[in-house]
Amino acid sequence: MKRLLLVVALLYVLSYLIGWYLTSAQVIFVLQMKRSIHEVVLTEQPFISVIGFLQRGELLNAIVVTFMVNFTVGALITTTLPGIIPLIGAFVVVVVTLVRGFSIGVTYPDILAASPTSFAVGMGTLILELGAYVFSAAAGINIALAPVLPERYAVRSRLAALKAAWVDAASLFPIVAVLLILGAVWEMTGLFLMLHG
Repeated sequence: MKRLLLVVALLYVLSYLIGWYLTSAQVIFVLQMKRSIHEVVLTEQPFISVIGFLQRGELLNAIVVTFMVNFTVGALITTTLPGIIPLIGAFVVVVVTLVRGFSIGVTYPDILAASPTSFAVGMGTLILELGAYVFSAAAGINIALAPVLPERYAVRSRLAALKAAWVDAASLFPIVAVLLILGAVWEMTGLFLMLHG
């Protein structure tokens, strides 16, 4: 599992750097993608609700919604559950990882450069949330590979390997939850203070 965690972390870093580089090189389709991402964040749910909570001073609601969306959609649905499809699920998780890392690489440099406070909020959020997604993606890939490569678990039965992979995933999800809770608290508290400071 350690190798898988390292591979996923490297995929995030590499795709982030590619997104950052193409943005700084002013590649047109990347700049259009950046505008589209900004429009979605400012005009779609759950972002509108979170921004509304922050503007009304409802910090706890903003934290809860951010955590729930990041845990259910960001971690569970997009990077772990695809693993239920043997082998193909691993590719789905890798694609999600690369797209997410690239998208963050496209959008985050502006956030990090805006101010020292914005840098602190953005970097803390980046580390905590992507850290959680590294664990959830590794769990999803591991689940997808287990029935295809049961010998990784020193068993012959594909079903036994799949069960072992789910046990491994269950052991990783408390880490995912803690990182995402900390990420939501960090991000929403920072944004709240920036809005009301």
